[in-house]
Amino acid sequence: MHKTVISLEDALDLIYKGQTNVAIISKEIGVPFEEMKRLFKLYVSQRPIDPDVWKADVDLSWPWS
Repeated sequence: MHKTVISLEDALDLIYKGQTNVAIISKEIGVPFEEMKRLFKLYVSQRPIDPDVWKADVDLSWPWS
């Protein structure tokens, strides 16, 4: 079976979305664990959370509407 090689950006995105963890993906792509943690912190800091993002996914119903 041929293993798919993913980019660092894709690996960080997978961690960000909760689809893998830092230890697993760092080993898979060959980046030292401490370096991956540092890169992930930087990745997250560049993606601020919109406090209103949840509103697009919520429809209020009785008794709250």
